[in-house]
Amino acid sequence: MSARSAPSLPFSVKPLLLALALPLAGLGVSAARADEASAAAADQPQIWINVGGFSRHFDRDPRYNENNFGFGIEWRRSPELAVMAGVYDNSLGKPSQYAAINWQPWQIGPVKLGAAIGVLNGYPAISRGGTFFAALPMASIEGRRFGINLGLIPSIKNVDGAVLLQFKLRIN
Repeated sequence: MSARSAPSLPFSVKPLLLALALPLAGLGVSAARADEASAAAADQPQIWINVGGFSRHFDRDPRYNENNFGFGIEWRRSPELAVMAGVYDNSLGKPSQYAAINWQPWQIGPVKLGAAIGVLNGYPAISRGGTFFAALPMASIEGRRFGINLGLIPSIKNVDGAVLLQFKLRIN
């Protein structure tokens, strides 16, 4: 067996390869700059308006209102942290108000994961309808203009659990 050496390219092909490689390298630099620009844009505060959404209760009691329309605002200060506040028609058909911090330190692809921690009211079985603290797992998917928040209310004591879906529109 004889060892073969790699064939060398003729001199005339090397300038062609160099001519092709330079624009491709430029595309890589442009892509890197675009990634840096999109990362910088992601770090800019974002303001979202939401219109409430829907809930799906684990206990399929027909008395539950699962069309939870309302109005809220969300100020995403960073990719991991948002401040939220709003009003909506709760599952008992009563008005509720909320204010929360949505902390989402994990991200899998486009999905941000974490928890919303805050206060809300309007549920007679909890604090006689008054204000109480709550925390729930929260996932968010945000595009350029549209997004969703998906929350989970666990079934605890006199609370029937549910999955929440909230729609939002970015305004800046």
